[in-house]
Amino acid sequence: MAGPIQTNERIILYDIIRGFALCGIFLVNIPSMLGSDWMFGRPDYYGSDLFIRTLFDLFVQTKFYTIFSLLFGIGFSIFLERSYARGESVSRYIRRILILFLFGLAHLAIWSGDILHTYAMWGLLLPLFYKLSNRAILTWAWGLLIGSILLLYGTSALNEWSMGGSYYGGIPFPDVFNQGFGAWFDYRYSVEIFNAFSNSFVVGFEILSLFLFGLYIGRERKLLTWRLEGLTRTAIICAVLALPFFGVIIWHHYGEGYPYFWLNLFAVLISGKLLATTYVCLFTIAVRKGRTFAPLQALGRMALTNYLTHTLIVFVPVIALGAYGTLSLTEGLFLSIAILIVQSIFSMWWLKNHRYGPFEKLWRLGTYGRQTKSS
Repeated sequence: MAGPIQTNERIILYDIIRGFALCGIFLVNIPSMLGSDWMFGRPDYYGSDLFIRTLFDLFVQTKFYTIFSLLFGIGFSIFLERSYARGESVSRYIRRILILFLFGLAHLAIWSGDILHTYAMWGLLLPLFYKLSNRAILTWAWGLLIGSILLLYGTSALNEWSMGGSYYGGIPFPDVFNQGFGAWFDYRYSVEIFNAFSNSFVVGFEILSLFLFGLYIGRERKLLTWRLEGLTRTAIICAVLALPFFGVIIWHHYGEGYPYFWLNLFAVLISGKLLATTYVCLFTIAVRKGRTFAPLQALGRMALTNYLTHTLIVFVPVIALGAYGTLSLTEGLFLSIAILIVQSIFSMWWLKNHRYGPFEKLWRLGTYGRQTKSS
């Protein structure tokens, strides 16, 4: 009989959802890692690439960093709760965040799409909110989320609509990516690093809002005790509310809506929040009914390791071979699926003999010191 999730099941649930989110994040990232989104500036997709790009916008884009951010908020809330229960100050939490920031900096030095440094920068603020009331936390969360969406996307989409559409040509293809590591590093440190940090501040308000939602969910154990009827109803409502935005996305890609670039982004963003909620509810229901999703669970337990490994096994070889922008979106999709399958198999094998993934163990060691027992 399905009921509230117990402590051991709770960890399984979070790992499964985190593994699922990791898969989606890789699908979103791999076009940038391979350069398939750079092939024509703002790509003019055709055939299977157009179909896959549409599917990505409908079911993948913005959905999974939303889930990942919620899970980080939940994880931070659990960490803070346990620290305060042991009578510790917030210093260990800050140390954990600073280590995450160092991981992010190292990753950012290689690939501009790193999210860890952004999580660390904004995660430092969470202790300021931890002891607020639930109402205050949700007020801040909704305010930051709605404000960031309207300011960053809503105003641009509205302005674009008033002009009858606009043309966004994208950023010129970076030929330097295929000129060897030396030229690529020069470009990274003169252009991309600055842009990445600037973007971290721009998107940070949305990220912080998602952290706060996760903080509330983790503190109140919402996913652990919410009735199945409530989860099912929420999943259906959010999926139905996403349908009009799906219509905008399809119109943009297959109808006369191509000039409405910002309107499509707005639709992708709003549908992302709604569908992310649906995904989380559905997985929670499935786990409450006894499903274990072993491959996703293993991916989630080693999410940090698997996330960082994506860059090492995809982006670095592409730069080394001078192959940036040579694979299509379709080819990238099949490659990412193959890599995720291999990673899930490796993760399950690794976790048979180790409690943590390599980078997870390093993160834990930096947080607690060598006195912590780990296998």
